[in-house]
Parts: sequence; structure tokens; C-alpha cells
Amino acid sequence: MGRFDVYYKKIISKIFIKYIDFVFKTSKIIKNENFNLLKNENKEKYIVLFWHGDSYSLNPFLKGESLYVITTADSRGDYITDLCNFYGYKTFRVPDETNGEGNFLRKIRKEIDFGDKSNLAVAMDGPLGPFHEPKSISFVLALLTKRKVIKVSIHTKCKISLYKRWDNYSIPLPFNTITIGVSEPIEVDRDDRKNDFLKIKELLKNEINVEK
Repeated sequence: MGRFDVYYKKIISKIFIKYIDFVFKTSKIIKNENFNLLKNENKEKYIVLFWHGDSYSLNPFLKGESLYVITTADSRGDYITDLCNFYGYKTFRVPDETNGEGNFLRKIRKEIDFGDKSNLAVAMDGPLGPFHEPKSISFVLALLTKRKVIKVSIHTKCKISLYKRWDNYSIPLPFNTITIGVSEPIEVDRDDRKNDFLKIKELLKNEINVEK
């Protein structure tokens, strides 16, 4: 990658960061009480699940809290890593496509079991879709790390949705009302794997109601 490309990416990342930070500072943010489950002082740690299209809108949500975010090892992942670094999160860079195989799973497990015991955030339908179809990798990670899963849902009153993208990527507008719901923890066991986690997947497709 040339020096110009690196400089260009840094400029774009700064614009992304400044914009989403401005949106959150000028908007009314509503969170349900389960948000406290994801704070640093809560001893139990989780696999935190969200939809890929909500990833930009959710970035400031856990600012100041310990969090690992799984992202891809490509140029898209570079932008996400810059955003995560700004908010104090750490990233695991993984291949675009995986069926739960490879050394990266063992590396993740080792890091969060014996190193930094932060929550681990995963886009359920990422990195390439289909739209709102949870991938099994999230639940395989839950089994390997012996962690429960928690879903984070977001409702933005005013936003731009990029419908030409597979994930309907959402960009919230400033001076907004943003509602963020955190589900109750859901336990994943080995019996769930027998039917490819179908019951949990269907449960997680439902939106989380938050009092507005």
C-alpha cells in the first residue's frame, strides 16, 4: 500500500469518527437497564451480537468499556479498526469467510480466556451476509469460550439506509433519538449445535423492545 493510500484511509477514518461522535453528542440516547451487563465492573463477560448494518451506529455505545471486536483482515477492516481504537476497543482481524475453522478461533479463545477477559462483539450476519441471517460462528465462539450471548439492537429515528448494500448499512443523522436495547443473556449448549443453533437464531431475529 502506497503512502497516499495510507494517508487517504486515515483522513476517511477521521471523518467517520468525527461524524458519529457528533451524532451521539447531539442526540438523545435511550438505553435499557441491561446495558449494565456490559460495563467493566460486571464480572461475567459475553459474546455481544449485533447486525452488520448497525455497526457504524453502535460504535460509540460502549465507549470506555472493555471490548474486543471481530473484523476482517482487509481494507474494510482497517476503517473499523481505526474506529474501534478511537473508542478504546480492541480488534481481532480474521478472514472474510470462515466456517468456524482455523487458528484464529483458538487465538481468540486463548486471548479472552487467559489474557484480556473483555466482552467479544461479533456481527451476526457478517461479514458478507445474507441480510439478518445469523451465522453459526457466533454460537461456536460462545461454546468454545463458555460464554452466554447477548444481542444489541438499535432503533434510530432519523437515518440514511444504504439499500444497495447487502446489509442496508445505516448512517444516523445528528439531533436524533437513538434507542439501544440489550437483551437478556442467552446460554448456548452443545445440544443447540445439533440443529445448527436454529432455535437461538430465530430468537435473536426478534427486535428488543425498549421503553421510549
